[in-house]
Amino acid sequence: MPKDQFFFNTILRQSGKNRSFLLVLLISCIFFFLPPEWMEGLYGKLIFPLVRILLHLISWIPFPLIYIPIAAVPGWFYYLLKSRLSWKVLVLKQLKAVFAIIILFYWLWAFNYRRTDFETRFEVSVPKLDSSTLVRELNYAADLMKTQRNSDPQRFNPVQIEELVRPAVKTICQRFGYTTPGKIRVKALYPKGALLRIKTAGFYFPHAGEAYVDGGLHPLQMAFTIAHEMSHGFGVTDEGACNFLAFLATQASKDSSIQYSGAIGYFRYVAGAYRYYFPEAYQAFRDELPATIQMDLDEINQAMRRYPDLFPKLRDQIYDNYLKLQGIKEGMSSYDNIIDLVRQAREQGLL
Repeated sequence: MPKDQFFFNTILRQSGKNRSFLLVLLISCIFFFLPPEWMEGLYGKLIFPLVRILLHLISWIPFPLIYIPIAAVPGWFYYLLKSRLSWKVLVLKQLKAVFAIIILFYWLWAFNYRRTDFETRFEVSVPKLDSSTLVRELNYAADLMKTQRNSDPQRFNPVQIEELVRPAVKTICQRFGYTTPGKIRVKALYPKGALLRIKTAGFYFPHAGEAYVDGGLHPLQMAFTIAHEMSHGFGVTDEGACNFLAFLATQASKDSSIQYSGAIGYFRYVAGAYRYYFPEAYQAFRDELPATIQMDLDEINQAMRRYPDLFPKLRDQIYDNYLKLQGIKEGMSSYDNIIDLVRQAREQGLL
């Protein structure tokens, strides 16, 4: 049989599946353009909670599920090399697979980007941050660390931290209108540095319904980072909002070591902003911190330096464009929104 005829015969045999695929694609496109208030009710309150309940059924699996598709990559390449299908059929099948993965990504989680944004749920009305308010915020973050840093902070493992922060993350997310059924897992990913080398501490994997943090993170960073990723799992898309919710959740903990992880995480954001504008003043301020806190900050910096970025500019550019495409106007800078959100929370008596 001629190759072209075989190709068209294959397309005809797949016509029923193709029609179903195109129907799902059409519905997905319609959902993408629905108003946020519709998506809040239809996806946020109905479809996504159902997804979370279903994914809860596999939350008992102890190892990171992302290892499975990673392990399958060699088999996929072997299939492509050994396949007897024509290149046209192979290209068509691979394109369908890519579109299926993208469509699943949206239905399993990414339609949360189309819901009511966090700015609407929690409007920031505090004055614009200036040098004097930035200094006050730096002092606030430092005072938190001094208060919450006990003589020997407990260095919990990731599984212990999950259990310690999950109730608080659920409660905080519910306070801002997110439905939180099921159990979000946040697992340590190895080898160490696999994420830090692409300038990220963790991420949420919608296709498995779980999140990951880099196994090379310093223990004092774990609680804040795990709470951040857990917030993503409950449908929060804005990076600054996840930082903010993680801070609230760690501060709501009864364990001082969990609180301290949130305090030191927040301090690093405020300190980064202050150091950018006033490097010498920041160094003088840091030198006045208690020796134990300086040691903790030094240890975190040393841990991060073990895994230098492989493609620092490329990663930032890709993720910045991705966030803007999904409707996060600030892109990568949205991470720093935590400062204004924390200021607003204190203004409203939430802290």
